[in-house]
Amino acid sequence: MRNFGVFSMSAVDLFASAMGAFIIITIILMPDYQKEVRLEGHLDYIESLAGQTDALLDDSIKGKQASQDSLKAAQARQAELLAEQDIISSEVETVDALLQSRKKQPAPPPPSIAETEEEISTNLVTFRFLGLKTDKTKIMLLIDMNKYLGDYNNLIYQSVSRALSSLQPGYEFSIMGFQQLDSGAHYYRWPETGGLAKMSRASRSQALKFMQGLSGKYAGGSSLQAAFEEAFASPAEAIILISDGLPNPDFNGDLPPRALAQDITRINREKKEIHAVTVGDYFKYKGTVEFMESLARANSGGFLALAQ
Repeated sequence: MRNFGVFSMSAVDLFASAMGAFIIITIILMPDYQKEVRLEGHLDYIESLAGQTDALLDDSIKGKQASQDSLKAAQARQAELLAEQDIISSEVETVDALLQSRKKQPAPPPPSIAETEEEISTNLVTFRFLGLKTDKTKIMLLIDMNKYLGDYNNLIYQSVSRALSSLQPGYEFSIMGFQQLDSGAHYYRWPETGGLAKMSRASRSQALKFMQGLSGKYAGGSSLQAAFEEAFASPAEAIILISDGLPNPDFNGDLPPRALAQDITRINREKKEIHAVTVGDYFKYKGTVEFMESLARANSGGFLALAQ
């Protein structure tokens, strides 16, 4: 009986040869496959290290920024402490001065009718103005002219008039109004040269006429910081500030009232006296009195509050 096979011997031989070739190729390529598998593992590890490096770098940058912020904060605190030290030192000097003033001193002899103006100046008594007093003979009246003080123009005029009436021949004085407009800081000066005028009937009359001319010019805000820099540059030895005592930080180096008082004390290198006269509705704002009083106390001056 004859048998019929599905595959002939030639087909079987072909399949066997193909299988052998596949096995040989697989054996040859196996090392490369293993290398590729290992390479993928290395790449994954390298990517993991890169991620860790990025994280460390981010932490380092944040740490550096935090250190810089801490340094800036420490520097700012140091500046505040130095200003605070100046205020405390000024307060101590003020107390010492008060103790010295309590010691009895012989009163100066009254001037005779025949004395000249120069002779009168040698026997000057302490200048007194509504309770404020100083032994300085060169006085500047520093007038805050922000828009909120426009309603108190008459009170300010009367206060300046009374102050000028208290000055004797032999004193020198000046007036400077200041305000912060959109165009910047603006000043009104008498005398216009920025110097001081000798006290006399004529100079008093001219000064009061100048004050009358300021009516209606109250506007904007007030930069006390810039105004005191101008005042300190003048030959005045004592400065009488007339203000509502509400400085806007936007016009004063972003400084709140206490820090502003410290800064003004710091730049007062010649230790000029600063007397503070508060006008307006000061009783509505506790910070008003505190600012003006601390500014005067830290600069060997007196404090006064006036209402309508």
